[in-house]
Amino acid sequence: MTCPDLQAGVPPLPRPLVNQLLHAAQSAPDSIRWGIIGARGRTPAHCYPLAGLDAKSISAARHQLERQGETLFAAYRTDAGGAQAPDLTELDALGIHAPLLLGISLGTKGVLQLRGWRVEAQRLVALEISISEN
Repeated sequence: MTCPDLQAGVPPLPRPLVNQLLHAAQSAPDSIRWGIIGARGRTPAHCYPLAGLDAKSISAARHQLERQGETLFAAYRTDAGGAQAPDLTELDALGIHAPLLLGISLGTKGVLQLRGWRVEAQRLVALEISISEN
């Protein structure tokens, strides 16, 4: 189950969630890490880092998200090399079909770089990402 589509725009990411994403990026600054984000309604709520890139890890994260009463809002990828667009082939192979994709980087020491995309006709369309203080 996923959140409503993002044609009307991306809801702002709450500051506590952005702090969770920053922590996920800082926990492995020199490696690529994947995770998913759950939402309640259209409000993004929690991030769930993946333990690995296998079906068992993805299933465990989705199960945890569903136990919290959340729906799949986004998939994210942290990368020390920059907030690059995710590879659609890799996402398909992983079976992650999220309405929003986030690229997260700490390219500038201590500064979180955040970019977003949605998949449209097998290509990535850039989206504006904003942060709310709640």
